[in-house]
Amino acid sequence: MVAQPFGQGNELLAAISAGMGVVDAAGEHVGTVRRVSLGAVDLHGATVVDDPALDAVPDALRTRLAVSGYVEIATGTAHDERYALGEQVAELAGDTVRLAVGRDTLARQ
Repeated sequence: MVAQPFGQGNELLAAISAGMGVVDAAGEHVGTVRRVSLGAVDLHGATVVDDPALDAVPDALRTRLAVSGYVEIATGTAHDERYALGEQVAELAGDTVRLAVGRDTLARQ
């Protein structure tokens, strides 16, 4: 998988909306989309420091999410939000987001 630099090439992210279902690479249900960020076009714009949704996310991960773009996934379990980087989104199939990775590789809050 080739990462797209600085949030470019995130056409899939732009088509994702809150409430869509999310499955991992094996087709296992992960949860539903809570929110989407398209990522930054350069490092100067790559900041989500003021984003209250990411308050508990470590700084290093926060920066990576800001650059790549991300999908925040509500798993249905309290305090178990997961984050798929833009580069981890494989495809959209109707109202379902299919990831290119397994659930266990997703970043957690």
